[in-house]
Amino acid sequence: MKEEFKAFVKKNPQFVDYVRNNKTTWQELYEIYDLYGENNDIWNSFKDNNSTNNSNLITTIKEFLTLFKGIDLNSIQKTLSSLDKAIETFKGFNGNTNNNDYNERPKYKYFED
Repeated sequence: MKEEFKAFVKKNPQFVDYVRNNKTTWQELYEIYDLYGENNDIWNSFKDNNSTNNSNLITTIKEFLTLFKGIDLNSIQKTLSSLDKAIETFKGFNGNTNNNDYNERPKYKYFED
């Protein structure tokens, strides 16, 4: 009977999600399987909930893609280019921060050496 239940679970992977989300336990699923068998209408409640979750996910993905369809990538590129130029301009106000004239003092040397 255990092997039949394992095969049934492999055919219906949504049961794994129910157990992982703490909605049920393997023991409860096995008891239902033992009482009603594989082809009972009781399994429809588990299968319907999973299809509802999948349809919600599909709807969310569609909304996400619709959001990105309205974005003009050329406009974003121009804005980023303008911001980059503005940042470079502000860096110029700060003066030359790269002081290449600095020579590091050798180690173990004192000021008056």
